[in-house]
Amino acid sequence: MPTLYLDCATGVSGDMLLAALCDAGRLCPFLEEQAALLPLQGFRLECAEARVAGIVTRRVRVLQTLSQPLRHLAELTAIVEAAPFSERVRKEALAVLKLLGEAEARVHGVPLDQVHFHEIGAVDTLVDVTGTLLLVEKLGVTRILASAVNLGSGFVDMAHGRFPVPAPACAELSKGMKTFSTELGMEAATPTGLALVKRLAQGYGPLPAGTVQAVGYGSGTRSTDERPTFVRAFLIDEEEGDAA
Repeated sequence: MPTLYLDCATGVSGDMLLAALCDAGRLCPFLEEQAALLPLQGFRLECAEARVAGIVTRRVRVLQTLSQPLRHLAELTAIVEAAPFSERVRKEALAVLKLLGEAEARVHGVPLDQVHFHEIGAVDTLVDVTGTLLLVEKLGVTRILASAVNLGSGFVDMAHGRFPVPAPACAELSKGMKTFSTELGMEAATPTGLALVKRLAQGYGPLPAGTVQAVGYGSGTRSTDERPTFVRAFLIDEEEGDAA
């Protein structure tokens, strides 16, 4: 069983993680099949190649086909609980959603049950979270490690105003994580990406010794040739590396 190493040197988001894992395991068809099992309507997935600064990456987009309602955390929780996934995937997805909800509740000073996710953002979050966990399960990894996470720099415009990077929810989620910043002039890490890494990573550090079996590149919609951002997912056989 391989070790999964998440290289977040240029940032992390839910869709970047999703795309990197799809690319590493050639699992786009599997992801599309599983996403269709969510008890949700009004969206479809687009999983395609995207060239960034001369590098071929994978990009996964959630496309809205019907208008979506405002959803609170309890509604997202109910959707996950009703999904026909393994108990472990559902349990981990609920834990990630709780991390997101607690961060939002803390920075906005509201009870957890009042935290809401706007329209398609809620669908994005559900697909990114459950999809990432389903792909981790499918790949059969036994250990997950991550690099320090690049938070980015500059300012980000939000519904409540303009805030320095990391934005309040990201700053809250970064507690206990290994992070750093570079002069990207943009937000490099999103709340969903940080919550997933925080829940999944069993440690932070450099790429572990071992035999690399596969590498996947996942870029997000904000990645450009001038400012390339992507997650790299390494599948590593550490036992073979030790034997060598």
